[in-house]
Amino acid sequence: MDPALLARATLDPSLQDAEREQKEKAEERERIFERYTQGRSRTDDIEPWEEPNFSHYLMKDQYGFIHEKPIPMESLDKKALKEKQAKERKWYKMVKDWEKDKESSREDAGPTSFPDELKTRIWQGCPNSLRGRVWPLMLRIKEIKHSNEREFGAHIYERMKDKARRNSQDLRQIDLDVHRTYRNHEMFQWKYGVMQQKLFYVLAAYSMFNREVGYCQGMANVVALMLMYLHEEEDAFWALTSLLRGDRYQMNDFFTPRLPKLFRCLDHHMVLRKKFIPAVHKHFNKMQYEPTLYATKWFLQCYLDKLPFSLTLRVWDIFLFEGEEIETAMALAILRTFKKQLVKSNDEQLNEFMSRLAEHQLDEEKIIDNLSETLMELRRARLSHLPKPAVIEEIKPSESLSTLPSHKKCYIAVNTTVPRGRDAKAPRGQTAVYETTV
Repeated sequence: MDPALLARATLDPSLQDAEREQKEKAEERERIFERYTQGRSRTDDIEPWEEPNFSHYLMKDQYGFIHEKPIPMESLDKKALKEKQAKERKWYKMVKDWEKDKESSREDAGPTSFPDELKTRIWQGCPNSLRGRVWPLMLRIKEIKHSNEREFGAHIYERMKDKARRNSQDLRQIDLDVHRTYRNHEMFQWKYGVMQQKLFYVLAAYSMFNREVGYCQGMANVVALMLMYLHEEEDAFWALTSLLRGDRYQMNDFFTPRLPKLFRCLDHHMVLRKKFIPAVHKHFNKMQYEPTLYATKWFLQCYLDKLPFSLTLRVWDIFLFEGEEIETAMALAILRTFKKQLVKSNDEQLNEFMSRLAEHQLDEEKIIDNLSETLMELRRARLSHLPKPAVIEEIKPSESLSTLPSHKKCYIAVNTTVPRGRDAKAPRGQTAVYETTV
């Protein structure tokens, strides 16, 4: 330390406290990273209560989730089995041709182009065995990676991991969330196991790459889903980049300070609910059952953990193909599907049913059909997209987000017409302007 600064620090206790705090944070970051680097070899850091006790579990389902009760085996008659195999053969041929076309085309070749037959097949459902090949193609992972590397140099992911180890302020929260993400799934059940390591590294690296977001709760489940099918941690990193920064999905503002896109979704959902299902809207208002009580995680995580997993995968297939329109359309489709039941329920029954949709046996084909019809209806009414936000200064940095200064001030305008009293600084119906840091 500079002698003059050392002398000043000796006289000024606040400087000593700041230096001590900075040193403690650096040591904590190193300890957390080191635990994931060493993985499960460090059993001294794992308490018995932190390990899942799966001795009483009898079976896992086809997606890798472990259940307490036996899962009935899927049985298909010969005709249904033949149809399933024929469908998968068509998918395999289409994906093989698609991958071949991708290899022969330029890596930065403009907007996403999909095979002509993909739309119909996506809505019918992607075979689970092929999601690991189809999702990266729809997310344009290779193109996004190469585009960033041409502009900012090679090995971006490894550089961001290294930066996170030295500088990320989010490691403590990431560490906490990793250990409560899909612990009932075979990939993430073991503390400091291989997939927990990958999940931690992706979130840590992204916290430095996208400084506007850093890390926000909810991102862990999205990355975990990507890892279930992409497996390679760097592919999951670029998949998250595509989801948050890509024009097709635009999930970034779900995770920026004050979650501006979430409130825009809730606001738009209220408009659609009133216009297209007035009986449900009127009943929900009577019961004082606000969208924040049932739709917050629908939008934040695109229905992860809020629907049966098989249906969630169908929604994600369609979301990755169609884009952000699916989030608002799906919310309306769910309410339409259960309209008769919802309008007869009291507030307790509403909360019980809506909060436990993932545990019900739902007619997936009926819900997907309703989603298709709802999306077409919203497009005809030109209401499938969210209204544009009221933006005072739009932040679209030309440089990599990782190069943004850590405390760049920006101003974000958020419409406050949805939840009453959500912000005391702006009267209902007006726009609040927040000063925040990036």
